Amino acid sequence: MMSLLVVDDDRNILELMAAILASQGYEDVVYAQSGEEALNLINQGQHRFSTFILDIQMPGMDGVDLCGRIRAISEHRRTPIIMLTAMRDKEHIDAAFLRGATDYLTKPIDTTDLNARLNVAQLLFNEQQSALNATRREENLRLDMGNKSNSDSHFDLADAVTIYDVPRVLGSLEMENYLHRLSRGKRFMCGAICFQIQKRERLFSMTSPLEFHGILTDVAEAIFESLRSHNVMISYFGNGQYVAILPRTLHLDEAELELKLSLTLNEFGLIGGDTVPLDVTVRVGETVRMSMFDASPEALIARAISKAELKSAEPRSLPMFDPKRLSMRS
Repeated sequence: MMSLLVVDDDRNILELMAAILASQGYEDVVYAQSGEEALNLINQGQHRFSTFILDIQMPGMDGVDLCGRIRAISEHRRTPIIMLTAMRDKEHIDAAFLRGATDYLTKPIDTTDLNARLNVAQLLFNEQQSALNATRREENLRLDMGNKSNSDSHFDLADAVTIYDVPRVLGSLEMENYLHRLSRGKRFMCGAICFQIQKRERLFSMTSPLEFHGILTDVAEAIFESLRSHNVMISYFGNGQYVAILPRTLHLDEAELELKLSLTLNEFGLIGGDTVPLDVTVRVGETVRMSMFDASPEALIARAISKAELKSAEPRSLPMFDPKRLSMRS
């Protein structure tokens, strides 16, 4: 059964949450009224929390900062964190997901919605426990840099592996939850564009999992650098495919973006490497936009990926580089 930690400075909200959670059968629940109290409870180690529910607006340490502090604890790097808050503006939603939130719900509390999100959190936690080797694999890819033979470091090309420590990069699940939250407000309609690594099967076959994960991380950073000025959100969805979420009104020149990305990859040493004959080419798909009639995040992501796959089948032709038009570091 789940062990929950609910954090809110409003005692009335905590009492309401206690009644709701008890009615849904959640018995192992701990409550805190501040970020500092929550961290003390976590660090004491008396409870093995499987999900956190955090308010954003709290005196002292707010919920976003608390979310970041929890993510800094290795044991809870992937533990589900649900933000339950009255804050509905995009600025707060972005901040929460960028600090590591898994999901985001707004007050007043919808019991059905809360229970559904907790069920997903339970499935996530159970999956993490039953696939402990996979969890260790991701830590090994990041920390155990010298052990190329560790069997826990294996993953498949199709896996949407987590990419750490690149600005504005979310996990695939977090990205879908982020888009679900935005899609509930029509003013937050957005667009998407897919970046697809070419000849990814060959790259995957000729590198170790650690090396391929390093390539994925470098490509993610190159995408971020190429879009730095636009405050986008980026996620890796497996199969060498990334999707960036854009403001709906933003119009990109895909050819210029592809050239800019190519120059950044060259700067990173991913084209024509000395030790491994790397040739990391990334194609940029066509920008797609969320429809007023279908605000499904899954549909938006699928359309962006489809456009990139179509683009990849076309001959590649880059425009001549003009330093007056492009800047490597926007």
